[in-house]
Amino acid sequence: MEINEELKNYVINSLPINLTKLEQAIFIYILLCKHFIYDEVFFIMNNQGSIAKYHEDINNFKNISFYNNKIVCYEFNDIYAYFLTILGIKYQIQDYSKNKFTKGHANLIFKIDNFLVSADSVSSILMGDLTLAKLNYPVKGLICKNNPLEFNKIVLKIQQLFQDKIQEETKEDIEKEYNISNLMQLSLLERIKIITDKVKRKQFQIIDNISYFLILRNILFKFDEKISNCRISLIKDNESLKPIMIISLNEYDLELDQDETNYYLIDNYELKEISIEDLRTNFNNLKFEYFENNLARIPDINFKTYKK
Repeated sequence: MEINEELKNYVINSLPINLTKLEQAIFIYILLCKHFIYDEVFFIMNNQGSIAKYHEDINNFKNISFYNNKIVCYEFNDIYAYFLTILGIKYQIQDYSKNKFTKGHANLIFKIDNFLVSADSVSSILMGDLTLAKLNYPVKGLICKNNPLEFNKIVLKIQQLFQDKIQEETKEDIEKEYNISNLMQLSLLERIKIITDKVKRKQFQIIDNISYFLILRNILFKFDEKISNCRISLIKDNESLKPIMIISLNEYDLELDQDETNYYLIDNYELKEISIEDLRTNFNNLKFEYFENNLARIPDINFKTYKK
């Protein structure tokens, strides 16, 4: 397999000296996660159409770089496998439904010394390692089957080569950042505005933006609030060919008092209110569409999940 020469040289030249083979493999995984982004068009097209053929084309690999950096799971795996081969590490790619370049999810396993490692940068497309590595959160897609405690210490050590502080944000961190004594006393909308501000300052691309928004929503909203008061519905925008979030807010209850629900979407990092009438219109003309099996529906909008 031929890969982009500039990408190859950048990765190899970025490796710190005096790392073991395992540490080098972990470093490369994190480096790739920091620079690659998941293709949002592939995401909304559900692995169909011309975008699927593009990513399935083996000749596309030589065009993937840190500038042309939209990838899907099997491209990440094969590029990572390329570098494992350079390091002399044997690997196996698992879970393709037919072959390397086909529909379905895939992950990679390799064994070195006493460590049997599974690597999956998109075990979850949203809130997976492609986002977590950029946030300097602990990565979750590197899993050691047989020696997890020692392995996790090594992963943390390598992540700290990129950033000293590797930890998830907390409510207390955000309160200190915004000089607020208790975020949970703020209104739903005030908390959503803080999340929007934090996402905007990161200037991530679409999938990473959505992932970070959802991560912050999990921090700033209680479990019952996410069910009854603050629902985030991920939908397809068929005009722009990108996923977007519709945020439904109701201080009382989304299902019991729909007349008091306000609706918002994120447009170019800005929070904008949208009426229920405009939402219905966009669904009626198929500009907006639910993802198949999407359970987080917008209150009072119950269209088909996908076009026939």
